[in-house]
Amino acid sequence: MSPRLIDGHDKNLIWLEPDDACLEFANIIDDAGDEHIAILSDEDGIARLYLRHITSGQISANFVFEFELVPPGGFPARIPQVVSAFVGEDFRSVKLAQHAYQTVMEHYGVIVSDVRQTAGGMFIWLLMAENDNVKINVMEIHGENLEYRMIGDEPEAYTGAAESLQQISDTIWGDPDTVISPDTLDRIGFRPTHQNMEHVVLAARIAFPTA
Repeated sequence: MSPRLIDGHDKNLIWLEPDDACLEFANIIDDAGDEHIAILSDEDGIARLYLRHITSGQISANFVFEFELVPPGGFPARIPQVVSAFVGEDFRSVKLAQHAYQTVMEHYGVIVSDVRQTAGGMFIWLLMAENDNVKINVMEIHGENLEYRMIGDEPEAYTGAAESLQQISDTIWGDPDTVISPDTLDRIGFRPTHQNMEHVVLAARIAFPTA
């Protein structure tokens, strides 16, 4: 899935003062053209990404990733999987999460969706799939192993075409306890299933051109 919002008592954006153990990315630019400082902390099997809006000084987003999955062939050894994501209300309309995910993907070589999908998370992955420079595959988790979901002899791809999403949405996104409003359904363009699909995730990598 992607991304599970941080639980109610944790919905406070926090900032980490960078030290020698942190990595500062190039500023992330949102769809409004505004820049965000991006600081990554990666230790003890957990990575945390902190974003701050430069112009206003507001903390704009927090993301948490885990590295517990065993990768399939062709993947990096360490796979960051979204555990939680929280974007400040003032920055939810400028696709900040999408740009943050892209930054994490470029750094680690891959990013994997969470196992509990919100409507907002579905929309993030839909937008990522529309980027020709991003390759997304439908994956399954078996124990600790991340494995391709196959169509015949080929790994199943996830595309940004609404028709394709409608055809496969009930095999990817699903949470029996989630109620999605009609407006949100119109926004994401497809109807998720009401089954538990927590074993199915998406994995995004840079789409390198073939020779």
